[in-house]
Amino acid sequence: MMTKKVLVIGGLGYIGSVLHEIITNEGWHVDILDNHLYSDLIPTNPYIDGDTRNKEDLDKNISQFDVIVNLAAIVGDPACLTDTNLAIDINCIGTRNVAEACKKHGKKIIHVSTCSIYGSEPNKIVKEENEGFPIDFYGQTKYTQERIVRELNGDGSCILRLGTAFGLSPRMRYDLVVNTFVARAVKFNEITVFGGQQERPFVHIRDISRAIVHVIKNDLKGIYNVRGENLSLIKLSEIVKDLTGCEIKIDTNIVDNRSYMVDNSKIINTGFEFKYSIADAVKEIKDSPTIFDFHKGIYSNLKLAERVKISKTIGARDIELINGGIAVDDRGSLSFVNDYNFYGVKRFYQVKNFSTTTIRAFHGHLREAKYVYIAEGSAIVAAVKLDNVEHPSKEEKVHRYVLSDKKPQVLFIPPKFANGFRPLEENTRILFFSTASLEESKGDDYRFPVDYWGQDIWDVENR
Repeated sequence: MMTKKVLVIGGLGYIGSVLHEIITNEGWHVDILDNHLYSDLIPTNPYIDGDTRNKEDLDKNISQFDVIVNLAAIVGDPACLTDTNLAIDINCIGTRNVAEACKKHGKKIIHVSTCSIYGSEPNKIVKEENEGFPIDFYGQTKYTQERIVRELNGDGSCILRLGTAFGLSPRMRYDLVVNTFVARAVKFNEITVFGGQQERPFVHIRDISRAIVHVIKNDLKGIYNVRGENLSLIKLSEIVKDLTGCEIKIDTNIVDNRSYMVDNSKIINTGFEFKYSIADAVKEIKDSPTIFDFHKGIYSNLKLAERVKISKTIGARDIELINGGIAVDDRGSLSFVNDYNFYGVKRFYQVKNFSTTTIRAFHGHLREAKYVYIAEGSAIVAAVKLDNVEHPSKEEKVHRYVLSDKKPQVLFIPPKFANGFRPLEENTRILFFSTASLEESKGDDYRFPVDYWGQDIWDVENR
């Protein structure tokens, strides 16, 4: 078999990070094209920076490969509902652009869809020929993707409808039911099942990747369900309990009442064999160091999508000084800034300088925004827009503000700015409210010398 050149679009995600390894092990050439939308995550593989919404990105790259695997999507209903316009742009318009480019260059497309397109079919095992009837927004966008691919790429395309994925990935997700159950079983020795009678199809992430390789090797066409086991949520919880010794708590409040089972005989009849079980995933996830921080936002598509929306909203704003005031009566004084929303704040910290000669040099951030407030004393705060972080232009305008507790104000510094400050009084206390967690900030921190944009910006006129 000739060496294949495979392009995985959207390959930095949960599935793509494993798929890259599986394809590489076949001895094939594989590249990832991704827009790194979830920029708080550190990519585990090299990738081509590109966006499915940009036809030029697709045109110049798709033409160079034999097979195109399309994983690009906002995944999961909660993440899609966070920004429905973005979900439509990526899931629907982006997929049309991919399908059109594949058609233009005569490339085979393997499109990764979901069993969520079947909606809820209790007590029925659905097959590929069953009509889709998605009941949530995410499922609707995925079904739209399928129709686009069938319309533009016809019988030569392959669509894989995945069950609920589980298993360990370099880009881990703990918002998937199996992975969540295992994490809670290990950390809290208890898992909560909402309802429990709902049936779902499940498939290990490595079997998903193996199925894609199987499609490439055998040049499969058409639509295939990809699932390992159909299980009720209560049965799933019992498997996890048997392997971890945890307790099971049943909550009769059903959060997600979808219930359906899918038939996988079509892909099995092509010679494919499912190898990985729930038990395999339990063992590998139990030993993963990520399990102890499973609650962090980087492991949830919803939290990541919320972060993208916040960044988009904040990133559209300019640097801004918001005025407050002071109210005084016989009891004392009250400093305030009323007409402002500290949008997206995740943490705050206080900096206190003992001396007026100490200047805090510039910190730059591409994604993090800050709100600055003087709690005590006064300071010069300087901020400058970053055209890049490697060698930013020294010609950019430096925004210079004198903030004081005598005149309450909040300074909003948007992403793609660097900022520093010099106290004008001893023991000045400055509060910084940040839109990034400490972990996120560490991966988005760029330092510049105090005099990078000139020493005179810190000068104080005689008063």
